[in-house]
Amino acid sequence: MDKKIILKVGDLVANPGEKIQGNVSLKVNDNYDVKIPITLINGAQEGKTVAITAAVHGGEYTGVFGLIKLTREIEPEDLKGQLILVHITNVSAFEAKMQYVGPIDGKNLNRCFPGDKNGTHTEQLAYFISEEVYGQSDFFLDLHSGDIHEDLMPFTLYHRDATEEVRMQSRKIGELMNLGPIIGSGSDCGSINGMAMKYNIPGVLAELGCRGECNVDQAILYKDRILNVLYYYGLLDGEAYEPKETEVEYVHCMYCLDSDKDGLWYPSYSAGDPIEEGQIVGYITDYFGNILKEYYSPVTGRILYNTTSLAIRKGDPLVSFISNINTCECCANNSLSEQHNMEML
Repeated sequence: MDKKIILKVGDLVANPGEKIQGNVSLKVNDNYDVKIPITLINGAQEGKTVAITAAVHGGEYTGVFGLIKLTREIEPEDLKGQLILVHITNVSAFEAKMQYVGPIDGKNLNRCFPGDKNGTHTEQLAYFISEEVYGQSDFFLDLHSGDIHEDLMPFTLYHRDATEEVRMQSRKIGELMNLGPIIGSGSDCGSINGMAMKYNIPGVLAELGCRGECNVDQAILYKDRILNVLYYYGLLDGEAYEPKETEVEYVHCMYCLDSDKDGLWYPSYSAGDPIEEGQIVGYITDYFGNILKEYYSPVTGRILYNTTSLAIRKGDPLVSFISNINTCECCANNSLSEQHNMEML
């Protein structure tokens, strides 16, 4: 049957005019299944199919609460189209209260897309989300919320190397979310944005919240900004707010600084702080307080997010920076210069 008539994810099925909630089981082994909580809302009228996911990482909570609030407000009779809402994507990591990775195979879900149906649990989960959730959608929203150990400023991220049509639609969704800087990422590290490239689906990865907090005001903001997107694309009746050009900030450089030491991390600044190239942003000591290494900003810009945990291991992210100065090495290498474009192609 046409996906616009019957909405199906796993063994959950919603006919037109139905809202169905339940757990979709993903087998881990003969004795253990992970149950993924999903809501399907199949509108009484046809329209776009939209996938929204939360808690891809185990310690990200604000998006979960925002998605629950959204789900309870929308009824099928009000909807023109279909919604696939994955309340907690990475259930095993969420229940274990783990940052970055899951407890079953130690892998980061946002480094495993588009997944492998014959792989480890996290790889199979990525395959399921790619094929059955995003794969049947016209566009997606992936709600992140700053993990347990992260201080961050709100932003949205889209894949800048997609086709022109998908790239511009993704940018438009970022504008409508209106959370902060809209960042074009060229990363191909197994993230959701890389998955979107494979399926040629527009969408954004959004970040709102931090430090593993479930902030009620931010959850309501998440819900309201999602509604704004749904208004714009005609899934719900309502007037979408389209930010003025002066309210939209596109960023063409995101640079991440990783640790090359084990030890104790002491950041010097907070998320959102301005920073100059060459300025010290923190240092790592051994367990006796002896400085092992100081770290310096590679760009002039702002701190996007900052690791807040004292404990740090080699390879862990420390600080992420954003910049619109074209002399930075990563932008020069990519010959990238994003410009404002308020038109949706």
